[in-house]
Amino acid sequence: MKQARKTNVFAILGLHIIGFMLCILPPAICTVTYFPLWKSVGYEYYIAGGSALLLVLCLIPLYKYLTRALTKFSTYVMWLLLFLLFLALSKIAEQMIVISFVGFVGNLMGEICFYLAGRLKGGKANE
Repeated sequence: MKQARKTNVFAILGLHIIGFMLCILPPAICTVTYFPLWKSVGYEYYIAGGSALLLVLCLIPLYKYLTRALTKFSTYVMWLLLFLLFLALSKIAEQMIVISFVGFVGNLMGEICFYLAGRLKGGKANE
């Protein structure tokens, strides 16, 4: 009985880790590949504000999990709304379409992992 419970705990933990990796890494990698992280002005280098803002947006799933502040508004819904917004403004920000779509797909797959972990746990999903 204890062995089955241990395996279940490790499966839940593994699904949560995979879920976070799917939610955070794809949009972060896409952001870094489309936008430079460093901006040079003369001999000085600065962190690019747009890249920093998008990387902070990529960390929202982790913030949501730690603080439980965004329980009613899922992060994959936010990424879907950003995708639709940037699709409408495609002439201005074509790179944003790709980043927001990757964020949407990654967060949707992460939510599926969180749901499966919640079902294995036997409680409410997305805890």
